[in-house]
Amino acid sequence: MNLPIDEKIPKHPVLSLQSFTNEQGTEIPSILDAGDVRYLNRGSLAIAFALQHSGISHGDEVLIPAYHCLAMVEPVLWVGAIPTFYRIQENTEIDLADIGHRLTSSSRVLISPHYFGFLQDMKLIRVFCDEHHLILIEDCAHAFFGRRHGQPPGYYGDYAIGSAWKFFPVDEGACIVSSRGNLSGTATKSAGPFLEIKSLMNTLEYAVDYDRLGMLNAPIRSILKLKDKMWGRVIPSPVTPGVGEALELGVATGFDGKRVKQRNSIFSRLIIDATSKSRIVKYRRENYSRLLSALSSLPGCKPLFGVLPDEVVPHVFPLVMEHPEVVFPLLKAAGVPIIRFGEYLWDGMEQGLCPVSENYARRVFQFPCHQDLKPAELSWMIEQIGEAIK
Repeated sequence: MNLPIDEKIPKHPVLSLQSFTNEQGTEIPSILDAGDVRYLNRGSLAIAFALQHSGISHGDEVLIPAYHCLAMVEPVLWVGAIPTFYRIQENTEIDLADIGHRLTSSSRVLISPHYFGFLQDMKLIRVFCDEHHLILIEDCAHAFFGRRHGQPPGYYGDYAIGSAWKFFPVDEGACIVSSRGNLSGTATKSAGPFLEIKSLMNTLEYAVDYDRLGMLNAPIRSILKLKDKMWGRVIPSPVTPGVGEALELGVATGFDGKRVKQRNSIFSRLIIDATSKSRIVKYRRENYSRLLSALSSLPGCKPLFGVLPDEVVPHVFPLVMEHPEVVFPLLKAAGVPIIRFGEYLWDGMEQGLCPVSENYARRVFQFPCHQDLKPAELSWMIEQIGEAIK
């Protein structure tokens, strides 16, 4: 992995010795506390796993928010079901009234996400699903930690899916959780030696690229250079598909139906178990609060969430831009990492169905607030954002 020139600070958590240091503070539960857990490779595979496990197949309708990523849609198509899109509100709460109007005799599943780590009112959504005999998949890809109504993310869903790599310093890893059913009889399969090695190497490479391993940086960098030389002799460079082909093949999300029951690597599971959960909670909240304080008063932008509730652990800091087409190239040129959830909405969704979703897909930029950002890196990012939106 060569460090991308457009990301001068890490977009995702980075492995370091500090990853395992516990911090004093309020304990906030995670999706792992919500029920029976099975580890998988990616979140999109976990959605497919849930759909397959619940018997969803050809002709069944799955309700998906209009503000979505492609990884939500591809598993639905893979099982032969029909995606039906529904509106969200400006505060990102899902629109239950709109969903009610879209229900048919074929409606079987509701996928409800917690956008950017801010928890939906799942107690209300659970009642709605029970009334309409819907299977509820709680999408916790952005909300590994948190609490609402006294319960952790994932508690109310028939199934819940989480993306560990968005919160932990690992290269891959997801989970499927069920508090209402038993997953113990469900078989998963080994990732295999190639993925085991790849997961280890990619995690170490990312850490070395950002100089997070102290005295170990130099020797590990030498080992990785040797690995690259040997790797190139064994495995030819892949041909990069065009954007349209990439989306069609699922390359953009990493979805591959053959891997639906594939576990994440042993290395990733060890790191997830050993990583300090209290440190993740503390510094994500502190970094979000610092970004909120620094950016709230700037012209030309507005935080999507102006308040950080006590028991929310954010995935990122979402900022609504007045002129995204002007600001984006300036930030990219400066090397600021930007995540754009929903930038590409599914082509089959009716245009104009949800103006809020279309607006957010274009105007909401997400900036990292993860636990492994150094104070100086956070200050630099704040400065660059301010310069870009002047």
